[in-house]
Amino acid sequence: MLELAVQDDADHGRRSARTSGFLGIRARVPFSSVSELLPLFPLGSVLFPGALLPLHIFEPRYRLLIRRSVERERPFGIVLIRSGAEVGPAAVPHAIGTEARIVAVSRLADGRSYIVTRGERRFAVDALVSDAEPYLVGRVHYLDEPEGDDPSSHLDEALEALGRYLVAVLAVTDDARGERALTEELKGVAPVEVAWRIAGSIAVDPVEQQALLEMPSASERLVEETRILRRETDQLGDLLVRLRAQGERQELN
Repeated sequence: MLELAVQDDADHGRRSARTSGFLGIRARVPFSSVSELLPLFPLGSVLFPGALLPLHIFEPRYRLLIRRSVERERPFGIVLIRSGAEVGPAAVPHAIGTEARIVAVSRLADGRSYIVTRGERRFAVDALVSDAEPYLVGRVHYLDEPEGDDPSSHLDEALEALGRYLVAVLAVTDDARGERALTEELKGVAPVEVAWRIAGSIAVDPVEQQALLEMPSASERLVEETRILRRETDQLGDLLVRLRAQGERQELN
């Protein structure tokens, strides 16, 4: 278990405190050796590398964060809330998050805005800088993205499970995620990228998504995704049986 420190900004001479065992991060997650300060946006959602996430910005502190990010052309970090809420006093975040780059902005006359972010690098929060800004700021290390052991076999199993899952989703909900084209598109793509694409396509709760984000290698992530996809496909199959009995959905092949 790693430790997250809540530390002072040395330039402002503020006090420090340390929280032991704060976030329960796997110590084997591969770190890079470079750290930097990164503005943090705690949310009830998980952003994966390569994925898009639209956000409605209305709180003054996050209006400031986003304005600075746009003006300076700098990313910020999105972290899942561990305790607390998106609105109100600062929430306690999980310590692994994803760097977010703003790719589209729509400003409203009242100061609010809608933005679209794209996930880039994963990071681990080593410390929270207290009182540096009205929003959270973290001292972060960016994480490596190793493929892990035997990624090819895990990749094939995950893609097969994804295909079955997407067919089940389409049969039950007519959701666009059910298009078979996605599995064809991912053939020949590097395991690291495939693992992230699959992570973003599975409709599971944020805690399970966070666990996928924290996996130290693509191989381990693919194994876990295969397990989740098979579970979700079975559950969708059970639902489809009930819907078919009511004459509401097609057969699942």
